[in-house]
Amino acid sequence: MKIGPILGILSMARANSNPFVGGQNESFTEIIEYAERMDCIAFVFSPFDIDWSKSAVMGYHFNRNTDEWERRACPLPTVIYNRIPNRTLENRADTAEVLALLRQKYGPRIFNPCFLDKWKTHKILSGNDGTKHFLPETRLLSSPETIAGMLGKHRSVFLKPSANSLGNEMFKVSKKGNRTFHFIHQTLNQEQREGLVSRCSQLVSELPSPEDTTGYLVQQFITLARFRDRPFDLRLLMQKNRAGKWQKTGIAARIAGDRSITTHVLYGGTRLPAEQVIMESSNTHGFSSSHVLNKLQEIQVSVPRAIEKGYRASFGELEMDVGIDKTGRVWFFEANSKPFRFDEKLIRAKSLVRLIHYVHYLDSKFYP
Repeated sequence: MKIGPILGILSMARANSNPFVGGQNESFTEIIEYAERMDCIAFVFSPFDIDWSKSAVMGYHFNRNTDEWERRACPLPTVIYNRIPNRTLENRADTAEVLALLRQKYGPRIFNPCFLDKWKTHKILSGNDGTKHFLPETRLLSSPETIAGMLGKHRSVFLKPSANSLGNEMFKVSKKGNRTFHFIHQTLNQEQREGLVSRCSQLVSELPSPEDTTGYLVQQFITLARFRDRPFDLRLLMQKNRAGKWQKTGIAARIAGDRSITTHVLYGGTRLPAEQVIMESSNTHGFSSSHVLNKLQEIQVSVPRAIEKGYRASFGELEMDVGIDKTGRVWFFEANSKPFRFDEKLIRAKSLVRLIHYVHYLDSKFYP
């Protein structure tokens, strides 16, 4: 007899009281709690916890009485939610082998099967008539001439790692006069350093791996609209609902910190309701807030579909970073297939409910 969905949250575990790599313990506790409320069994497991011969897995459950994670034998899940926390772990040969087996066995019942690559995503969206007009000009960094060419067209550019998130190891480069380039480097340890160079080849030398530049993109810098004299962008969460259709779960504004080149909270950014920020900024700059909201709606409809089609994969959620310039034009910057938690309580609660609804949908539609 079928007892309802069994959700396996796929991650990486270690043998201590804080078992899950990537700071996901609290998030997983919340997911399991909401699953229990919504007639769904849930546990966390790693790729190496599966015993195929017994159709079983060693899973982690959170014991509220002891406030500890406990490991116990569980049946194979009917639906798998991939939350492996970083690309290095996901691309490891042994992990990739298990993921390939899971994709073969589970098909659409394993969702968020991979991280997104910024360059691949850009190519997909730039080839789509419904999304290409939202994109800043972007090039793969193949040589110093790539930077020089882009700075010949744009006053400033970003150098962005194709496979990083949270603004880590990003550079903002601006041309100062004919022969000087100013850069700001946002480092992995959440610091910013600045410098001046006279040649684009010197900029390449500042990269973490200057011998291999193909992991970086050169992207047109967009002068963002401001909220109370600070630039802002928008963080938009899209999820599939109980009918398996994409739907907006929430949107929030991120206001840049003092002198920060991004809006990330790690670098001093602050959070505010998107509607408040859009309305006040539209009054400051004189653009139409209704036009902005219409364009955001276009992005919500077109981008998730284009990404799924281009990656030939099934995603259950996408976080999208979107900007508005001072004229009210809306720009799409990037998407993340494994979103970090939203700190806004209402968005977070709604996202957990929608996640479990989607698990029920996958279980009922694709599990016999």
